[in-house]
Amino acid sequence: MLVGFPYARRWRQNSAVGEDLEKLKQRLPLLDYLRQQNWTARPAGHASEFVGLCPLHPETRPSFYVNAHKNLFYCHGCGQGGDLIRFVELSQHLSFRQSLTYLEQQNAPADRDALLRQASAFYQRQLDRYPEARRYLEQRGLRDFALIRELQIGYAPGGSLRRHLVAQGYSLDLLRRTGLVNPQGYDALYQRVVFPCYRDGRIVNLYGRSTGTAFAHRFLPGSQGGLVACPV
Repeated sequence: MLVGFPYARRWRQNSAVGEDLEKLKQRLPLLDYLRQQNWTARPAGHASEFVGLCPLHPETRPSFYVNAHKNLFYCHGCGQGGDLIRFVELSQHLSFRQSLTYLEQQNAPADRDALLRQASAFYQRQLDRYPEARRYLEQRGLRDFALIRELQIGYAPGGSLRRHLVAQGYSLDLLRRTGLVNPQGYDALYQRVVFPCYRDGRIVNLYGRSTGTAFAHRFLPGSQGGLVACPV
């Protein structure tokens, strides 16, 4: 809804413009945008709420709250609040139209690097919990625990990645665009041993090798990088 924001009265009679604004905010959720700007936060008690230091004014005690479900922010310190467009207006000192142009230029996969790191770390924690994954590696001669850790090998059991990442504040739309979940929201690397693919010290993709009857090889969309043990 546009009502309640400074530009609401200007655009509320133009439903087409309003729909475009909502689509823009859906493509680049507020929390994803803030993460791109290196904003750090912790859960604030509710599953969809996060709190951190306010990016709009100096402070030492976190008072800046984001509701990821509603896509809104409010700072109890400076009293500013609103949606993504309002945040850009305030933080970049731009007009409404300038903010729209700025956000359109920012409309790239939001914080993909951090998301892939989170997913890779999650998969690594699952490896020891599923004997079938360790058996798969042992059958292929990979029994050295230290080497497995060095290679950062993980396992995708399915059914829990989405819940974990959404709890960290990542939007379901971003998970779909990155390819970590399919259009139905299920883990794309389900029942696969997972290897991170590095390039220039960054995880640029994840490679899954099936432990069952599914298609043997699967990469996420995008660059495949190289299968290396660690950032080099």
